Amino acid sequence: MASPASRFVCKSPPGLEFALALGWGCRKFPGDMRPLVCALVLLACRPVLAASLQWQGTDLQLVAMPGQDSMKAVFAFRNAGDKAVRILALDPSCSCMSAEPDMAVHAPGESGEIRIVLALTGYVGRVHRTLMVTTDDAQEKFTELTLTVDIPEWVTITPRFLFWRVGDPPVEKTVDIVVTDPKTATVDKLECANPRFQTQLSPRQTGRFRLAVKPADTGQPDEASLHLGVIMGGRLQTYLVYVAVK
Repeated sequence: MASPASRFVCKSPPGLEFALALGWGCRKFPGDMRPLVCALVLLACRPVLAASLQWQGTDLQLVAMPGQDSMKAVFAFRNAGDKAVRILALDPSCSCMSAEPDMAVHAPGESGEIRIVLALTGYVGRVHRTLMVTTDDAQEKFTELTLTVDIPEWVTITPRFLFWRVGDPPVEKTVDIVVTDPKTATVDKLECANPRFQTQLSPRQTGRFRLAVKPADTGQPDEASLHLGVIMGGRLQTYLVYVAVK
């Protein structure tokens, strides 16, 4: 029986105990297995070292304003290790995203940040982008940062397509138009190049409009694209509504 002093005991992360008598205990294994057994025990008992860079958060969720062209975001961190850490590369998941660190090298105890600019033009709804950060940290070289931005639409149009079957009664159908922010956007004009479709745009209440469309007849197939002009932040944006007799 080995004495307490000659026994080495450790606990693995799941709580499983490994015990090996460092004297005569190893002799209980065949000679060719002793190095492997000792190596496995030492590996299991090796301390798990934490990454040097401690992030305040790696997942940001932001909400853009209607008509906002770009969104800025900052991922902050601190070097909690005992060695300086160099940021080697920043790889965004989309060309619409640019990123840069405040400094390339951060000394022990020093705080830093990754600054991101995400272009929003042309996007609506929820946009999800990632940034892979590569460092020379021996404990954790790669960190994935996630940025999620909810981009409200300037204008919602329901429905975007009106349809009549050939031979159906040429009844009037309507489209509801809602401006997200009436203070910065308004419906300016409506154009239809096909005179066989009668159109009328009328305001309902603040920020809400109704577009009425009626075909001259439904005796033969016909179609048109209605161009709805909306002034947003001083700029004219065109939305399309499709109408057809088929």
